[in-house]
Amino acid sequence: MNFGIIGVGSFGIKRAKAIQNSTGSLSKIYDVNKENLKKASEELKIDPTNNLNDIFDDKKIKAICICAPNKFHKELIIKGIKAGKHVFCEKPIATSVAEGQEILSACKNSKVKVQIGSNHRYFESIKFAKKLIDKKEIGDVISFSGRIGHNGERIKNSWFWKKEISGGGTLIDNGCHLLDLSRYFMGNFASGTGLISNIYWKDMNVEDTAIGSFRTNDGKTSSIFSSWRLLSGYFFIELNGTDGYINIDARFDTHGGDKIFWKIKNEDIQSKDFSKIKPNSYVEEINAFIEKINNGQECSPSISDGIEVLKMVNFIYSEK
Repeated sequence: MNFGIIGVGSFGIKRAKAIQNSTGSLSKIYDVNKENLKKASEELKIDPTNNLNDIFDDKKIKAICICAPNKFHKELIIKGIKAGKHVFCEKPIATSVAEGQEILSACKNSKVKVQIGSNHRYFESIKFAKKLIDKKEIGDVISFSGRIGHNGERIKNSWFWKKEISGGGTLIDNGCHLLDLSRYFMGNFASGTGLISNIYWKDMNVEDTAIGSFRTNDGKTSSIFSSWRLLSGYFFIELNGTDGYINIDARFDTHGGDKIFWKIKNEDIQSKDFSKIKPNSYVEEINAFIEKINNGQECSPSISDGIEVLKMVNFIYSEK
């Protein structure tokens, strides 16, 4: 499947390389920033285009990958849908629930597929945990706890710091992974509350730390901590079930090279170490997207998944 990519900053290049190493191919790249575009063209060995419409009008391009700032997600996704392109968009799906609903409406009578980029679903430990949970190895999952973050240096003074472009801070950035995974394991949450703060990075107008607590209609709970003021990349999850528990300990920079520990009732603690495997979760994510398109299946995460995550974001932001 032939892709075009919109937005080739540092993260867009990462996504572009994932496409090049997937079962798909990359033929066009675009960025409004000419310096980014030139650098990406040289690194990826792909001819750039200075016209955004070239991506949407090219009949050879069957799918587009959107890595533009959050503010532009809704507009670009809908434009892609109308052009008959399958769309892979970096999380979050949009900056508000209302925008997400607009995307869902635009896709309602379309044959195209839309997937939200949330590569943590494709970590080896997460996939293994999902299998344990689906097989009821730890019984019914009743609580989720997650912590995630980095030191903020890599996004310093970027559009991530500007609420009018990003839609929020660490919660809508890193925190979205935890919100998505809590739903992935436990389903939708009916209520939530939380706190956000800006203590370390004084020059931004978004939060650098967020804490949230959520509850399902049947009493299951989730708690998350997301921050841009940690010393290094960090990712930890604990899942408690009626018959056992699962712990996942990972780091951002390994992208799937992580460890999982689980205990079932009276059995000994078991573990698996994926740190030596180091698969590329971004490549697996693109391959899964292509497979879903070819098989006519719903993507994971879907538009609806993205909207539900934004509802959880709103639970916390509304507490300000």
